[in-house]
This record gives sequence, C-alpha cells and structure tokens, in this order.
Amino acid sequence: GACPTVPQVLRSCTEFVEQHGVVDGIYRLSGVSSNIQRLRQEFDSDRCPDLQKDVYLQDIHCVSSLCKAYFRELPNPLLTYQLYDKFA
Repeated sequence: GACPTVPQVLRSCTEFVEQHGVVDGIYRLSGVSSNIQRLRQEFDSDRCPDLQKDVYLQDIHCVSSLCKAYFRELPNPLLTYQLYDKFA
C-alpha cells in the first residue's frame, strides 16, 4: 500500500529539532506552555509557521513538546491498540 504522508507539524518540528535542538534531554524537558499553545495555534491556522522566530529559537523545548503532544493525542496510538498484545 501507499505510505501515509507525514503531517506537516511533525515534519517541521522534527527538522527544527534536528537543526537547533540537539541538546541533552530535548524530548524530556517541556517548553513554556504559552509558547506551545502559540505554536499549536500557528500550525492550526497557518499550517507552516516560521519556526525561526526568536520565541521558538529561545524555547526549543516548546517545539519538541508540540511533537510529543501530537503523538499523545492521536486517536489510535503509534503502538496501535490492534497490535498491543503483540507488543506486550
């Protein structure tokens, strides 16, 4: 079958993290919640916001936090319900 396309939010955020965020604990530490909400709203309205803004460069953890939130809020987790028993 055809490969599903990677959502823009994940593509943009992971590319940004690879360029700017290769620091210890990048996916462990949380960003400032107001920055995460702002970034989420920009993706919702603009689909491809400018991640080079100072607010995001100064709080790179808000970008990695948005990635984690995306996976957390999927209706069916990455390790799908259907395959859970095989994983366990």
